[in-house]
Amino acid sequence: MLTGEDCRRKAAQWLGNAQSASDPTTSASMRRASDAWTALAQQIEHAAYRRPQSPAPVRRPADLAKPRNLYPIDSVHVGDVLRERLHLSVEPPEETPA
Repeated sequence: MLTGEDCRRKAAQWLGNAQSASDPTTSASMRRASDAWTALAQQIEHAAYRRPQSPAPVRRPADLAKPRNLYPIDSVHVGDVLRERLHLSVEPPEETPA
């Protein structure tokens, strides 16, 4: 599972790359990526803060045969946040007339 610390580490890497980039456009893109990772870290940490810390439910033998839900409904969707922060489109490209 991706943690806020993981995201902050990625943000620092992107920021370091941006500072060493010679092309201003590339540097700006890398800074936006760093900002996106930082925003994602904040969302993950905020979601963890809001979520009540209850003990893990006891799993009965019948429950063990069921797959676990790896993506709870209130989880942060990493791809959506990064696409939004990096201004990436999720729509397919328009077809050009032949």
